Amino acid sequence: MDKTTNAKIIASMFACYGQGQDGVRIAIYTQALSGIPTGTLSVVCKKMILQNKFLPSVAEIVEASRSLIGFVDESQRVKSWGEAQQEIQRGIRMTWYHGCLGEDVPADLYGKSCEPKWSTDEIRQTVDAYGFDNIGKSQVDDMPIVWSQLRKIYETICERKKDEAVNKFVLGAGNLLGSTNIKAIE
Repeated sequence: MDKTTNAKIIASMFACYGQGQDGVRIAIYTQALSGIPTGTLSVVCKKMILQNKFLPSVAEIVEASRSLIGFVDESQRVKSWGEAQQEIQRGIRMTWYHGCLGEDVPADLYGKSCEPKWSTDEIRQTVDAYGFDNIGKSQVDDMPIVWSQLRKIYETICERKKDEAVNKFVLGAGNLLGSTNIKAIE
């Protein structure tokens, strides 16, 4: 990453908001956003200029970076609770109700019991924290409470993941955006 180029990108963004003369804040933003590679920062600043009416905060720029990376590389995107819930429901249906007898089961698994495969680590951690057996054996009347508890667990795990990425970056041991393949948008 090129600090001079990053400073120019940030200064351009500041200029779009009529704050191009604020050298101190430009320097602070440049330092705070040093964990974002130049190509990514350029694209993110363009996105922020097109979407925000006012100068975005450093936190907003980092969130926009995560959003862009998730858009380019689906495996890096943090799924919404609705998507996670659908995946968990599908896993329950396939395992508990059909024993892998569902329509979309590969022929080699048809009629056999199966353990669902979760698409993200956050979903896996959520299911593990609550217990897959506990979810599958819950009474229908208790499911609203189960989903509420699972949602809270999922949101906590997702927040912790973001917090850990920032902590590691601040301590000099990680990438500001977490374990991402940033090269995808450069």
